[in-house]
Amino acid sequence: MTTSVLKRKLTRAINDIDDPEFLQALHTIVLSKNEEIIYHLTPAQKKELDRRRSNHLSGKSKSYTWEEVKKAALRKKP
Repeated sequence: MTTSVLKRKLTRAINDIDDPEFLQALHTIVLSKNEEIIYHLTPAQKKELDRRRSNHLSGKSKSYTWEEVKKAALRKKP
């Protein structure tokens, strides 16, 4: 299938999709191929990240090394 045929088929298929979450995901994929993706956080998300960072920097939250994370993930595999 040529690139131009594939583009036409994708355009037709996208026009029939009414799922906004799927379309947003597709938009993100396309943007990642063509330009730098800029993430926008809601005020609530920013506040939560600031809270978690503060807890981390003050020692109130537990941190894990990458090796600890991998080992825990492999233990939980079915």
